[in-house]
Order: sequence, then structure tokens, then C-alpha cells
Amino acid sequence: MNNKIEKILKKDLPYHLNILLKKIEHFDRQKVVFYSFAFFSFIIISTAFKYSVTDYEYYKNLADRQQTTIIKNPVSRWTIYSNNDPVWVLSTSTDLSDLAIDPQEIWSKEKLITFLTDTAYDELCQTEQSENCLWNLLNFVKKTELEDFSYDATYIKNKIRDEVKSRVEKKYVDSVSIKSNLTQDEMNKLTDLWFDWLFFVINNLYADPTKIMDEDKFSKEVSKITWIDEQTIKNIIKKRQVRYTRILSKLSLSVKDKIDTRIANEKNAISKWLLSDENSIYKYIILEPRPTRFYPEKNLASQIIWFVNNTWEWRYWIEWYFNEELKWKDWLKISKKDISGRAIGLDEMSEQKIINWADIKLTIDRNIQKEVSKILWEWIKEFRANRWSVVIMDPKTWAIISMVNYPDFDPNDFWSVFELEKVSYWKYPNPWFDLLWMPIFVEDSINWTDFVFNNKKIKLRTATENESFNSAIPKYKYKNNFWPWVYANDAVWSLYEPWSVFKAITTAIWIDTWDIKPSDLYTDRWFVEIDNFKISNVWKECIWTHTYSHALDWSCNVWMIDIVKKIWSALFYKYVLDFGYGQKTNITLEWEVFGKIQPYEKWSKAKLFTQSFWQWITSTVLQMATAYSVLANGWVYMQPYIVDSITLPNWQIINNAPTPIRRVIKEETSKQIIAMLTEWANIWFAKKWWVEWYDMAGKTWTSQIASKWKYEVWTAWHTITSYGWFWPSSNPKFVMIVKIDRPRSAVYAETTSSALYSRIAKYLLNYYSIPKGN
Repeated sequence: MNNKIEKILKKDLPYHLNILLKKIEHFDRQKVVFYSFAFFSFIIISTAFKYSVTDYEYYKNLADRQQTTIIKNPVSRWTIYSNNDPVWVLSTSTDLSDLAIDPQEIWSKEKLITFLTDTAYDELCQTEQSENCLWNLLNFVKKTELEDFSYDATYIKNKIRDEVKSRVEKKYVDSVSIKSNLTQDEMNKLTDLWFDWLFFVINNLYADPTKIMDEDKFSKEVSKITWIDEQTIKNIIKKRQVRYTRILSKLSLSVKDKIDTRIANEKNAISKWLLSDENSIYKYIILEPRPTRFYPEKNLASQIIWFVNNTWEWRYWIEWYFNEELKWKDWLKISKKDISGRAIGLDEMSEQKIINWADIKLTIDRNIQKEVSKILWEWIKEFRANRWSVVIMDPKTWAIISMVNYPDFDPNDFWSVFELEKVSYWKYPNPWFDLLWMPIFVEDSINWTDFVFNNKKIKLRTATENESFNSAIPKYKYKNNFWPWVYANDAVWSLYEPWSVFKAITTAIWIDTWDIKPSDLYTDRWFVEIDNFKISNVWKECIWTHTYSHALDWSCNVWMIDIVKKIWSALFYKYVLDFGYGQKTNITLEWEVFGKIQPYEKWSKAKLFTQSFWQWITSTVLQMATAYSVLANGWVYMQPYIVDSITLPNWQIINNAPTPIRRVIKEETSKQIIAMLTEWANIWFAKKWWVEWYDMAGKTWTSQIASKWKYEVWTAWHTITSYGWFWPSSNPKFVMIVKIDRPRSAVYAETTSSALYSRIAKYLLNYYSIPKGN
């Protein structure tokens, strides 16, 4: 040491450095060690004190956020009812059980297979429509199609039995999750490994431990790509016995009751020595309760109520509009999570919050809603239209009695609307006809969007018209034909041009502002010229001198133009707004839309003329129903409503009362327009569908569909047909609007929507026991 210091001192170092080196030479090493230890001890103690005392809450919260996740369950809600006596439950909270088994039990597996086959058949097909049976079966057997499919019960049970048998006889876990939310680069690299036992579900990585030959090699290769420790991967892929195999999810209450009865009977028989354990199956069965928002009527009124799932509160229709009123318990489950963010166990300290609640009773009559839905389904095959909407309301109270749309969805299985299916030509033999106006997709690796098919991502794009109709090209479509658009309530969400049905409104405006009678005469010269183009009638019966009633009967466009020439823009505009157009109805349903109407000062003469028969102005089906209710009830516009009453926690009931808003027309005007519409319904176009022995008032309309600044060609598939109706003429009890989009088998309303109206009207008359002659 001394020699080294001497060598350093010989160099030309600064004076103060030489002094320092000399002091170090004589410094006590024990003191250096002591003070160093004291200094670092102080750092450690002060840091620990900071983490555990002064900043304890901050770091505790930080650790909790990293190590735990919160699972929110919003399904503890009160009930939504129909307006019947007794009431029908449309939405409620309950426990629906998952059916699972423990395959390692040693009792009678043959009896178990038979029982599970019958149970699965009841759940998948016996309580479902035939098309849903096929979809349910495909999901159960995990296949995309069954080319030899038959609705024969024996065929279906054999398919179910094969799948049940494979699950019952499974010994080892054949699917384990390794990593979620993979990047595209990770997925590409993992695919290049060519491991048969590695597979993806969307962008999540899974492996089949029963097929892995070399665990060390597999763990090493996967670890390099996923950045997961090799030992962790080895633990995940360790071969394990299956002790839990799910058979069915969210059992219907009737099937759950059958299983409970079977278990109870077996236990009772064993206790009485009438049955041995070896011949029983109840020890296999696991019924796992799942808190669920349950919709016992399935598709019925789904687009009025909407849905709630177990992790989020959805924001539309009744479930959302009255979200705060329907809440009962808001509770949170606190769960530990692994490195991938997956819940791995529930903390016993869960927070539960009791809040105010209310039951909601709708104005919807469940029986009418169900029958109208049934009639729609029966006529779908006849007219093969894309969409249907029916609104029935009481013109005296403005309560909505029924609001039905097609297509719809089952809120118990709301995610199924995203499911794709391959287009099978045995099912769609004439694609140019069967697939018209449905969203169709083809595979494309250049211009593509990610879709999920059979739990795998595929690259698809929208098919061109030629591709859609080419049977040689593989194609995909949504199982429900229309994907998530079925969530929308078409009666308040979709706009269209009503055309001729609005002629009743234009006529009422004229009668209300001019001293005329339906029997007065006018002369029609077939067309009107304006701005270098002609507006003409459709029917030759409009030509020459006729009564005003005749003009309305034959939907004469020229006569409508004569009316607005006399009324002119400002007054016509005022009446249109008073009838409820150009604004929301403010019914308690989210997503309601309305067509904007330009101020009359901006109207050209041509626009005024065409708006007289409702071109270039849009409406919803509900708006048309409210406008016809003004005609039917005598004169007044009221507030339409769909909630009849709310029951509060103290059992106080708040009833929704009819609310007049404004006077629109004179009572005498209403009487005259009702007489004209009654004549039309009983004599002219729709007489084929006339309901005998009853006086009804109505008007059909057939409108072209606007597309890219022009109208589509006037043929089948390119029109919207509707019927506006109220009954009885002398004292209207119902107003009904029927709208059918793109019927394939006919062009005009007198063939399509009139037929639908007739079936529904006959049911309503019988349902309310209305005597003939009214």
C-alpha cells in the first residue's frame, strides 16, 4: 500500500489530492465500515418508514390496482312487466344454472349419457323454433355446418349423444390458456412453430397438453415469443385430470326443474334402499348458479326492453332509460388477478350497496305482442321482406299497446347476433333471390377486415353484387341475416318516406283550413309541370272531374298539389309540425330519431308540391301512428307513452296519465277525414283484405326507396309498403301502422301490408270481444 502511494505522490498531482491520499492512508477502516453500515441502514429504515407509514395508503392502493380486479354485477335489478291481468314478466333477475359434470366419478356412465342427451335435446331444440334448433346444435357439437342435417328427433339426439359421450369419457384437460391478447407479430411467429397442439381462439393462445410430446422444447420456444417464464409454461401445460366439464350454460327454468326432480328422486330412492349408488347419476352432476338478467319471453319485446349483461349496463331502451329506477343491489366482487389480468379467486370482502328500486309496468299487452310477432313470422316466408314494423296504439290515451319489429333478437343470448355462417347452397339454392340485400362477405387477404368465425379470426370484405350471386365463390353471412342492426327498434329508429299515407294528413289540413266537403268536385288534368319536369298521377282513374273522396281513394298526386297551392308553404309547414313531424315524440325510449324539415322559406315550388304527398320528408313508424291518432281521436296531439306505471320501494304506484299537448285540427275535420278513409277501406284497393261486418278507416301506401340522389326502380324488392288504419270508424279504439321493407313477392301495399293488417285486425277484434256491426 505504501509503495503504491509513493508512486502516486511522485506524479504531478494537485496539492489537495496529495493531502487527501495521506489522510486515507491513516484512516481507521473500522470507522469506514461502521459509518457506511449506519448510512445504508438509515436509508433502508427511512424508505421502509415512508412505504409503511407516511405514504402507506398511496402504495397500498397502487399494489391493489396491480394485484386485484373488480368484477361488477349489475344484474340485481327489479322487474319489468307487461300490461296484463295477471301481469307477465318480461325482464327479471334470477339465478340460471350451468350444467356440468365430474367425469371422474365411477358410477353409471351409460345412464348419465342417456340423461344428458335427453336434457340437451330439451334445452336446444324442444323449446326452440326449428332454425334456432339447428344453430344451437351446431354450437353444441362445435361445427359450422351439418350437410346431412335433418329435423328428425332421432337424428338430432344421435348427434347430441355423440358429443355428450365424448365429454363424459374425457379423462384429461385438452385445452389450457397460455396467453391472452396476442399481437399479430406474436401470432405469426407462433404459427411458424408448426406445433399441432397449439391453437388460437381469436387472439388468445391455447394448447392441448394431451398432445404435447416434448414439454421442454415447447416451453422454451413459446417462452421466447410470449415472454412468459419457461417454468410457468410447464406448470400450465402439465397433464391434469378433468374434474369439471360443462354441458349446457344458463339452463331454462323448465329444464332446471327436471334436473332437480331427477336428483331429488334418486336421493330419495337411495335413502329407501330402492336404488344403489352404482346405478345413480346425481353424483356426476354439478349445477352452478349464475346471477343473470333473465328475459322469460325471449325475443318478445326485446327491442323495447333491450338487455343487461353481467359486466356492463347497456345504454338503450327501457333497461337503460330507467336504469336508476330498476337498480336494486349494486355489488362488487374483488378478485386477485394473474400476470395476464385474469381473475384467479374471489375475495370474501365484497362490497354490496342497497339502493332505491322500482318495478316498471309497460303499456305493452303481452298477448297482442306475441300474436303480432307470430303473424309476422308466418308472413315472412310469403313476402320475404327485409324488415317489418308494426305499431298499435290507443288513440284516446296514446298508450302503445304493441310495438313489433322483424328481425329481432333474444336478449338472453344477445352476442349471437355477431355469429357468422357459411352460405350453404342447399339452404340458399337461389342466391340472387335468397340473399338479396343481406350483408354478404368473401375472403380477401388484401382489402380485409377481421371477423371471427368458428372462434378464429378470418379476413373478409363485403362481397360485390356479382360475387354475392356467384355460387362458385365461398361466402359468409350473419346467422340472423342482419347482424347487430337487430338491436335497433326500427319503429323509432328508422326513417323512411311515407308517401301516400300522408295524403290523409294533407287532406285533413285542407279541410281544416277551407270550407269544403268530401263530396265537392275538382278537375284533374293528369299532370303538373314545374321546373322542366312533370309530376303526374299513377292511376288513370284520377283524370277529369271527381269528388275529393275519389281523389283520396285513388291517391291522386295532382290533387295534392292543388291543395298545397291553395294552402301555400307557411300554413302547410305549421300543420306538418303540429302533427308531430320534424321532431321527436319524446317517448321514453333511447335512440329515437326524427327527420329534419327545412324552414318553409327555403322550399322551392317543386319541393312544396312533392311534399304534399310526402316525398323528401321522412318519418318513423311511431310518428305515423301518432299522426293517425290525431285524425282518430278528434283533434288533439298527445304525449305517446310506453310505461304504464312505476311501483316505488314504499309500494306507492305512480300511474302514467294521458297528456294532451296541443290542438291540431277541428273536431269536424276529424269526422270528415274519418268518413273519407272509411270509404277508401271498404270500397277501393284493399277491399280484398276488408274485415267483414266492421267499419274501418285506413290508407295504404307504396313508396320508392331513395338512393344516391334518385329513387330505386319501381319493382319488387325496391319498395316500402305500409298501411295506416284505425277502428272502429265511429269511435276508434286502435290505431295501427304496418311497414314492410323490400317485399320480394309483390310491389304494392294492397297485396302485402294490407294482408298483414287484416290478420292482426281480426285477432284484435276477437281478443277484445268487439261485437260485429261497429
